[in-house]
Amino acid sequence: MDEMIFRIGQRLENLQIKTLLVLARAKESIVILTERGNLIFLELWNNPTFVDAKTNMHSGVLKLISSAKELKLKIVSFANPRQMYIAFINVFGKKWTTRDICFACSGLLIGGIIGLTIGVNLRKRQPVLRYMQAIQCSNYLGPESVTIAEDAFAPYECTDYDVLVNVKAASVQVIDLQICSGYGRTLRRILQQSRSDLPVTLGRDCTGVITDIGSKVTRLEVGDEVWLSVPFWCQGTLCQSMLVCENRVARKPKNIGFEGACSLPYAGSLALSALAEARIEALNARHKRVLVQGGCTPVGCVLIQLLNHWQAEVTATCYQRAVPVVKALGASDMIVLTEMDTPNETTFSEIDRLEQNNAYLKELKTRGDFFDVIIKTGVECDLDNHDLSNFLKTDGTIISTLPPALTSDSYGVFRRLLLSFYINLKYKLQDFLGLPKNNFDETHMCYVTLDRLTEFVEDGYLQTVVDKIYQPHDIEIALHHIQNPHSMGSTVITFR
Repeated sequence: MDEMIFRIGQRLENLQIKTLLVLARAKESIVILTERGNLIFLELWNNPTFVDAKTNMHSGVLKLISSAKELKLKIVSFANPRQMYIAFINVFGKKWTTRDICFACSGLLIGGIIGLTIGVNLRKRQPVLRYMQAIQCSNYLGPESVTIAEDAFAPYECTDYDVLVNVKAASVQVIDLQICSGYGRTLRRILQQSRSDLPVTLGRDCTGVITDIGSKVTRLEVGDEVWLSVPFWCQGTLCQSMLVCENRVARKPKNIGFEGACSLPYAGSLALSALAEARIEALNARHKRVLVQGGCTPVGCVLIQLLNHWQAEVTATCYQRAVPVVKALGASDMIVLTEMDTPNETTFSEIDRLEQNNAYLKELKTRGDFFDVIIKTGVECDLDNHDLSNFLKTDGTIISTLPPALTSDSYGVFRRLLLSFYINLKYKLQDFLGLPKNNFDETHMCYVTLDRLTEFVEDGYLQTVVDKIYQPHDIEIALHHIQNPHSMGSTVITFR
């Protein structure tokens, strides 16, 4: 037992000695570090650069204190009523000469003008907010995303080349259905230079009355009854008021009303563009054979009338219900499409469509006709160009007025940035070189085309074809109606 106590005591002594050694070494290290730190601090403190900096800082503080004292004395001196009275007497108590009075008045006048100018320029202008009713697409989920906005922002002032139109009526087009599903969203954001392309107002054409014009507008006047058409990447026309560039606006025909007239601007522009692409005009259309696929569409109705007036031989496709209409428009021959079992539905099943295409192809083969031009204006028959080319003459051509597919709609952020850079660079080069801009094949939507349509209407050989007229709150019914393959002519929304 004693031996165990002895060993424990011996180990404790050894531990105590080691602890003292460690503490002594730690103390020596701290003393050494402290001495080195003092030496480094003294070297920095006595460094010439640091000494100069201390001297400059001290001088700066003294000058600041001196300036503050002088400013205090001046303020006290100026605030002294006695000093203010003496200064007032020195200025106004002497006898003023005519020269002094003129200088004083001039100073007051110039100072007042400068102050007023600065005040007007710096005045915080309150934005004028006006609201209107508009039919808009709030997201790209199809026709179900269309809403009637009662508080849409209404334009109220024109820039130099713009006109403000009070919309009376606007048509609903098939492209509006595609816009509801995202058609043109990338180009819409780039070309409108907007962070977001939503909400987008639907409608591609309208009629109305001009309520205001820009300072440099010379072709139009306030009070003119006009019609207009806009491209797919612009905000649409299904709203109560619209601000648009004067180049897209023309006076509407005087012999038709607002609702009838709005069936022609967009459809007529596409029809004239298709005829120009096919190189058909009044001078060479005689006896040309043209197949209009979709004779009851808005574009088809315009094409049939123009081609008939130019004495071309027009064959049009339509359903049995529309035969009297197509015949009255001037079609010399008709291909009556097979009626489906569910004529009131907006879309056909794949089996029904396949049967219809086969029947249409069989009818073309049975006839054995060859056409100079085939113009596709509707989707009721979706034969591809390879099948249709078998019914063309040697130099014949196939033209489509349907909206072309846009690969840019599926672009991601990086590719969208590249496309934006390319478009902006292209436009800057065109402006620099003075070249005309081609806004994605929409140059035909301008007042020149609309003026031609006005002449056709006023001369009496272009008639309006309106199937249904709805109020804005019936937009869902209107969109449902234009999807029906049995609809004829244009579907119109009236804002009156």
